[in-house]
Amino acid sequence: MIFNNFEKYKFNGTEVVGVKTTINLSKDNDIEIVLHEETQDKFEQVRDIETVKGFPPLVFSVDIDRDVISNLDVQNQIEKLILLDGHHRFEHLSLYSYDYPIPVVLVSNQDVKIQSYNSKINVTKEKFIEFLLENNFEPSSSKYFINIQDNNYSNKKISSIYELYDFKRKLFNSNIINSIRNDASGDEDIIVNFTPVKLCEFYRENYLFPPKSTWISPRI
Repeated sequence: MIFNNFEKYKFNGTEVVGVKTTINLSKDNDIEIVLHEETQDKFEQVRDIETVKGFPPLVFSVDIDRDVISNLDVQNQIEKLILLDGHHRFEHLSLYSYDYPIPVVLVSNQDVKIQSYNSKINVTKEKFIEFLLENNFEPSSSKYFINIQDNNYSNKKISSIYELYDFKRKLFNSNIINSIRNDASGDEDIIVNFTPVKLCEFYRENYLFPPKSTWISPRI
């Protein structure tokens, strides 16, 4: 896909520069869009173009040098976009295939920073750690870890980021943890984090991480 009619987009509170343009998802079918997370609550599934017109831009990253992006020199063919922000909106747009130019912002892969999305425990710290121990986690500094109050716990049988986040899904589905925005936690919350996902790990075929697994910047 070749993008036209783009303009520079400056993210608040950061030096990152993106390119703002549009995509008509009902017509622009020659581009691969990589998703990486399940949606926690389905977007209200009612067809409504006026609501769509009020959507903030979807944010995608592209494998293009940041200098090319900042100079608005995005003239080459783009074959793949990685969705960073807007999974619920994208789900709704894909369902109804609106014949409408959707605003999007493209940023360079070089400018993408990924942290673990905060989770808070819904049980006591003691019960949470007991649950970890029952599932063969123990205090250690392995590559794939769960962190609670500066203490890491790992399971020797977990050998990939996907297995670790499958366990996060288990915690989430058991209501042992809930997601909480990284900029919204309070002093009373006991926060749990997981080994952060890397951008290259978004590409596993037929795999989506649990909802709210990644806290990605830049953000709209």
